[in-house]
Amino acid sequence: MDKNEFRKKCFKVLRKKNRYLFKKRIAQNLLKILSNKKYKNILLYISLDNEVDTKWLIKQLKSQNKQIFVPFMQELSFKMVKYSLPLIKKKFNIYEPKNKNKTLQKIDIAVVPIVGIDKNFKRVGFGKGMYDRFFDKLKYKPKIIFTQIYPCISYENITDKYDIKANSYITYNLVCERRKNDNRSINRLKCIGGSRVFSRKKNR
Repeated sequence: MDKNEFRKKCFKVLRKKNRYLFKKRIAQNLLKILSNKKYKNILLYISLDNEVDTKWLIKQLKSQNKQIFVPFMQELSFKMVKYSLPLIKKKFNIYEPKNKNKTLQKIDIAVVPIVGIDKNFKRVGFGKGMYDRFFDKLKYKPKIIFTQIYPCISYENITDKYDIKANSYITYNLVCERRKNDNRSINRLKCIGGSRVFSRKKNR
């Protein structure tokens, strides 16, 4: 199974699931992590319907005086801008702030939406490559959390060299943590909860 086929199957399952309760549970779990005092500057995203809802999460974090930054599309990638209202609907039905000023602040942690994840803890995204290009240009490595509503995992290597890798993977019923410099595959990590696997090698 290649990356494109895997992506299609993940979307198919997501459309069948009752997403509201899942989104709420994940947002609450993310808040517990992001409330940590060591995370002051946070990169989040402004969610689409098929992603974990970040609106409530952003509101809660701002009440804790956290600095929230979001993507602002720029050519084939995006720049990081400070979150502010109102939001304007742009290309690909993505909402962005009016603020176009790129921030020079370093982020401590980033929450990244995904379609799925492969055995190497690498991201299967929406096919645009924006996050890959953004993180490739950063001169430092913040902690990265992948999140999606329902787990979609391949135990095969289906990603490319340029696809980004996460430190944590969180869904409504699954939490996986990968320590720094830990190169074990996801099936060898101790993950909490259940999972959904679409891709396995035939000899397993």
